[in-house]
Amino acid sequence: MQDDLLDFVGDIYEASYKPRHWEVVMEKLCLLTQSRSSVLIIENQNSGSRKIISIHGISRILALAYNAGLGRYDNTFSLIKTPVNDVTILPAEELKNNSPSYYQFILKPADIGHISAVNLHKDNEIRVGLAVHRSFNAPAYTDKEIRIMRLISPHICRSVLIQRELGNARSEAHSLMSLVSKMPMGMLLIDKYGEVKFCNSVAEFVISKHKGLSLVDNKLQAHNRENQKQLEFALQNVLDVLHSETEQDKPTVTTVSFSHPQFSFPLVLFISAAEESGRHPMHSGEERYATVYISDPGGKMNISAGQLAEIFALTNAEAQVALCLVNGLKLADIAEHNGTALETVRSQMKAVFNKLGVNTQQDVIRIIIQTMIPLSGNPE
Repeated sequence: MQDDLLDFVGDIYEASYKPRHWEVVMEKLCLLTQSRSSVLIIENQNSGSRKIISIHGISRILALAYNAGLGRYDNTFSLIKTPVNDVTILPAEELKNNSPSYYQFILKPADIGHISAVNLHKDNEIRVGLAVHRSFNAPAYTDKEIRIMRLISPHICRSVLIQRELGNARSEAHSLMSLVSKMPMGMLLIDKYGEVKFCNSVAEFVISKHKGLSLVDNKLQAHNRENQKQLEFALQNVLDVLHSETEQDKPTVTTVSFSHPQFSFPLVLFISAAEESGRHPMHSGEERYATVYISDPGGKMNISAGQLAEIFALTNAEAQVALCLVNGLKLADIAEHNGTALETVRSQMKAVFNKLGVNTQQDVIRIIIQTMIPLSGNPE
């Protein structure tokens, strides 16, 4: 019996990352407890709705009826008086009086006469319950089966919670993947070997359009040797910061620009060493990634100067200067572009520093990039 329980615990935890394996768990639980059927149920604490995670020995039609709304008549949770992970024995006749609809439409058709139930978990979001059943003509559960339920219940509880966390992580990763794929700037993730692990659609478009940069063997490649050395040096510095065990006094963003004779504006890369960029939820494990943002010099960003002016209390002229900076223009280029004196642009940039609470152009770029993400779906 001990070996059977150990093997069973392995099956329980396998179900945490293979949801279909719950069917195996429910079937084996019936064998161990000599039960006719078993069910694992989750209740939404906000809506009060109940859904079956997995069942064995119960008609699929009855399970569908339960999930469709009949489960609201199930008073099993309220009848469990024992502490969490302890076992309550419920004769069906008791449920007949307390839950006549549940008894009539679920228990009686499924020939459920004896219930051994456990309240596995309860928090502000969910409540999880487990039950095994015997038919009306079967004997009641003995101490042996109750002991088995007590032994395995904590493991089933942990497995369900692990499954929930994995589901949340997958959902978060999916949402983030969708978000960064729609970013108005190009974005890439670079691992410690210099290989591109993620590249959104904007980055793919910019790289294919601008000859200053390309992807060769899944690595960024500048169009000439000098720019390639500049790129490799900047990436290595950022990756060293990410993988260092000690605090390093280095900028959080390194800016690299590539000119090409066929293009009027340089292609600008912002390589981030921010910790939150390294531990990216789209990737598992402890691997850290450098985040590379690419400014499309020929494209329009999905954020206006008016939006930036409103967010950071900038004047329109100051916001225009900040956006030009993100687009890779130097202060002299901005002055020429706006038809103003260089000293005027410097004064406007100083005002931007003060209002954003930063001291460098790199910090201005970082803050605006971060601001662009939540605004990317709401262009003016």
